Amino acid sequence: MEEEERKMMVNKERRWMAPNRGWLKCNVGVDLDKANQRSGGSWVLRNEYGKVILHSRRAFSNILTLDEAKLQGFLWAVESLSFHHVNRVIIAIDDNTLPNVILRPKAWPNFTSQYSDMIKRLRKLEWWRVIKEDRLTNKGAFLIAQSVTKGGYAQSYVAAGAPYWMIETFQNEEPFPSV
Repeated sequence: MEEEERKMMVNKERRWMAPNRGWLKCNVGVDLDKANQRSGGSWVLRNEYGKVILHSRRAFSNILTLDEAKLQGFLWAVESLSFHHVNRVIIAIDDNTLPNVILRPKAWPNFTSQYSDMIKRLRKLEWWRVIKEDRLTNKGAFLIAQSVTKGGYAQSYVAAGAPYWMIETFQNEEPFPSV
């Protein structure tokens, strides 16, 4: 395989992947400000064309570790999806542990409490799937979460569409139309 082809394949794999028709994808982003014991969480709900339907941001306080921040961000995102009556959703988070705990709880006995909290909320959704998302393809959600920790924006909100300051980021991630 030529070096040029290899680079193209790697680049292709690092693009945001749209959900199948009839499904939505919710990217969950989390960032931690350990010094101030706070974290930012966000979720971005997109359709099969990559269009942002809804997004949300929240600040969390008294968060000591990144693992705790990711769990709280995940739980909040799933509760929000349920509140907004979202079904058939792929929940994507930049974390190895949480998706594995959900898929194989018996292999993660130290996470029984976290598993219980996650499943209790996931059961409120009709159809769901949880996957690990790479930081590069979870960029939009991460940057929104980071606006809490680095930008100092502590106001929580839910809004339709993409944030105005990130419209181009999300448009660039939209999948190319198939010919």
